[in-house]
Amino acid sequence: MDSPLDKPDDNWWNETVNRRETIWLGISGAWALTLFGWMLGWTEFGDQNQMGTTYEVSTERFREKVQSFKSTAGTATVDGEDLLVPDGQDVYVGALQWNWDGLPAVLEPGTTYRFHLGSYDVQHGFSVRNGDNLSQQISLQVLPGYEWVLEMTFDDPGTYHVVCNEFCGNGHRSMHGKFLVRSHDDLEIDADDGSGSDGTGGGGDGGTDGDAADYGGWFTDARGGATPNYDGTIADETGADEVTVTVGADSSNGPFAFDPPAVTVSQGTTVTFEWASDTHNLLVEEAPDGGSWEGHESIENAGFSVEHTFETPGVYKYYCEPHLSIGMKGVVEVK
Repeated sequence: MDSPLDKPDDNWWNETVNRRETIWLGISGAWALTLFGWMLGWTEFGDQNQMGTTYEVSTERFREKVQSFKSTAGTATVDGEDLLVPDGQDVYVGALQWNWDGLPAVLEPGTTYRFHLGSYDVQHGFSVRNGDNLSQQISLQVLPGYEWVLEMTFDDPGTYHVVCNEFCGNGHRSMHGKFLVRSHDDLEIDADDGSGSDGTGGGGDGGTDGDAADYGGWFTDARGGATPNYDGTIADETGADEVTVTVGADSSNGPFAFDPPAVTVSQGTTVTFEWASDTHNLLVEEAPDGGSWEGHESIENAGFSVEHTFETPGVYKYYCEPHLSIGMKGVVEVK
């Protein structure tokens, strides 16, 4: 018997195929076509497949859509946590390193929602899992430059966890969000977007009276999540000419904190904001009358820095827009 390692003799490739080989080749080809047709059929008619429409969209434009969704949504507090209540059946979720913009939210059972999914930076996985029934889950891919619109209906009330199942960087393990499926009838929904003058969003100096330690609730859940690295301590840097605040410092949530979260400086002090991790910006929530600081709206990565000299006394509240929901907030108080 010839060894399979030996070189075949003559023109073996031109030999007539054995009849039994022909039969098996035919069966294999027919089975492959059957499986392929089965796949197409389930894609077209199977209820478990997510299809929807995909649109090309710039990262900036999709981010604007998500922010518009958040600004028009109501809020409801459940177990001490603020959740978005969609104004209609459209839900916008933006993926970024390493958070979900547009979550957490609370949805009505049995209502069909249109989920608009997109990424601000790299490819992410969008995996939704019922916390009480792990057999109920879907896994999708979210790509930058595209807006994927999918219809989803959740009949079972409960907590649904959203995790990234596509490795997206060092903070991948902390990229999780959630939404609740719960009747809105038993919720107190606040239609205010947090920009009012009640001390939790805008207006007032928030730091010169008896509630100076928390600046009108800014570091709790007055807007966005609670700030995990703020324990009521205010770094006193009065008298210093220059002060540095780290952007994207480590906290219990990952690299999503300002360090120090609250600092007191004198008039004329220059504060340098240095990025220690990726995908952060500085938006000003509140400033004293005459305050000229406008923050830094563009998303920047580690190694970037920006500075501002604070001349007008008062309290400047600021936050990182992508990570507001997990408490990335800060204060500069000028005396």
